[in-house]
Amino acid sequence: MFWIVLGFVLANLLFNAVANGFHAGYPYSSFLAQPGDRFADFFKLAFSYPGAPIHPAASWWGVNDLLAHHMAEVKLYEGTNVNHFHEPPVPTLFALTARSLMSLVDPVLLFLGLLVAAFAALFATVLRVAPAGRTGVAFATATILSYPALLAIDRGHFFSLIGASLMIAATFRTLRGKADASTILMFAIAVNLRPNMGIVPFVLFLGKQGLSFRDAIGLGIATSLLFVGTMAVAHQVYPAYSYTSFVEGIGQYGMAYAGGENGYSNGSSLYGMIRAPLGYAWWMPFVPFIVAALLLAPTVLESRQGRLRQSECLFLTLCAYAFGSHVFADYHLLSFMIPLILVAREEGPMDASAWTIVLTSSLMLAPKNFVFGSHGNVAWSWQVVGNPLLLLAASATVLWVAWRRNASAEDRSMPEAAAAA
Repeated sequence: MFWIVLGFVLANLLFNAVANGFHAGYPYSSFLAQPGDRFADFFKLAFSYPGAPIHPAASWWGVNDLLAHHMAEVKLYEGTNVNHFHEPPVPTLFALTARSLMSLVDPVLLFLGLLVAAFAALFATVLRVAPAGRTGVAFATATILSYPALLAIDRGHFFSLIGASLMIAATFRTLRGKADASTILMFAIAVNLRPNMGIVPFVLFLGKQGLSFRDAIGLGIATSLLFVGTMAVAHQVYPAYSYTSFVEGIGQYGMAYAGGENGYSNGSSLYGMIRAPLGYAWWMPFVPFIVAALLLAPTVLESRQGRLRQSECLFLTLCAYAFGSHVFADYHLLSFMIPLILVAREEGPMDASAWTIVLTSSLMLAPKNFVFGSHGNVAWSWQVVGNPLLLLAASATVLWVAWRRNASAEDRSMPEAAAAA
């Protein structure tokens, strides 16, 4: 896994270096975000909130022009349907806090401090849940060097790093039978950061993977209380943000991203896979929900019967997580560290299912931005198509291997039962 991730990162860097040598522009010059969008998810979100004048950034950072560009874009979209009201209360409160601190300290210094803290938490989390020794260090290092992590840095998307750390930690605690109050709180924060992440505890509960009915009720209450409480605090700090504006913001976000030209070209969603090469059609927004449901149904049913390994259950769940999200930015692929670590912790020889999970999850963590296409004015990497296709093939393979394995076990048990009778 480590060498797959590192090899693809180095290969993409070499490709970008050669492209730069031939004076080719973006997207050939970088496998990350557009140069003008560097750190945008952090600074543009924070800049969009009102507050005291922002502390000037020190000149030695060399990013004053970039920050000015971000501020100009915030002003450009002010009052349009591209706004911050779609953000849930927890990330809104985080951004409001960051905006307040920016009036007191150098905003770049604040960014770097948060970056170090988020990466340290992610590294420590993976190191804790991975096998001990050099294997665990390799897993943690691969996580930091992975394409989703590097993209999160480049975009300044701390929520993906924080959410991944919380989801990884809470999932492993649950699988080990430690779904205590701290585990429930971690799940609740992660779901409030990105509601789509709720699919993981949902399957852990329905699939009998360590989350009891009592735990599920507690998670529902904790998630709701956290949502209501942070909504109330955010509204007091920023009165324009309310439940009404949040619901309106979600609708505007859906129009701009699920039905518009934004987002699909920079992720690994099933919607993006069909939208990028074919253009928009009315039926496309329904496909992700249908495919995710068709995958979740056998995953939950087989897991309840004890027919799936933990690695298989979580891998299929994360595939459904990716399929069901219309906008699935690639930094959310960090969650595929979970089935990788689970396979590493399993005993016995690896079968076709385990190898499929390892290879596919490793490729989800690796950049593959080599070939590009365009639709109208939107340029996209064929990774937008390749990643979901790979997940579709891999999820079908894992289910097929699991069914064959269980059918063989049942066939062997029948003569033994007859002999015992």
